[in-house]
Amino acid sequence: MTIIMNLGNSPSLAPQYMAMIPAEKLSEIQTKYLEDLGKLGKDPNALEFKDRRFMGEAWQNPWSKALVSTYLLNSRYLNELVQAVQTDNKTRQRIEFATNQMIDALSPSNFLATNPEALETILKTQGQSIQKGILNLLGDLGKGKVSQTDESGFEVGKNLAQTEGAVVFRNPLFELIQYKPLTDQVYERPFLMVPPCINKYYILDLQPDNSVVRYMVSQGHMVFLVSWKNPDTSMDRITWDDYVGTGVLEAIRVTQE
Repeated sequence: MTIIMNLGNSPSLAPQYMAMIPAEKLSEIQTKYLEDLGKLGKDPNALEFKDRRFMGEAWQNPWSKALVSTYLLNSRYLNELVQAVQTDNKTRQRIEFATNQMIDALSPSNFLATNPEALETILKTQGQSIQKGILNLLGDLGKGKVSQTDESGFEVGKNLAQTEGAVVFRNPLFELIQYKPLTDQVYERPFLMVPPCINKYYILDLQPDNSVVRYMVSQGHMVFLVSWKNPDTSMDRITWDDYVGTGVLEAIRVTQE
């Protein structure tokens, strides 16, 4: 899907979706858009938009206000186009999802040159914020993923995955952890947890007050948990069949022993 948002042309959806909007409805939406755009050209405050991303004082200067108002008008217009597309609900939901992803990506707050708060921070920190941002970028590039939190604040065994357990089985795809029960008696049938391959095992054993594993062992269950190996080049021939056979089914077999 192609979405164009700029100040010189009316934004639009991909041609195949624009063709699915009734001509009369499309004309109505476009006419209203041009009227509102004309109002903004005369006064950036002519239309009432509320968006928490742009509520700060730095966004109230005339240039930023005009930019934000036009961006929000374009966003509203694109969503009106999406709702006017004559198609089934599932297809419309897909169009809406893709459209809003693009709209959010093009937000003025996402670009240094159009984010007055970021520019103010640069001045206040004498450029240190830029330096820190570049170091974060280089760190993310080195890890091959985008950091969403301060990962130094979490440590396995210290404030993550604190429930006592031990690895009882290992193969090229996973390790199987068996946890120590917190009750004198346990259920006869063991309880095996298999997290998604994309998650670390400790997603189920965060901290004591929100650990699924700790809760289960406190309720008398003998808990086993699969910890998937991080994929690397040595696993380039591994298929989903392997994850089922050598992974899940093997974990079930070991747990039953």
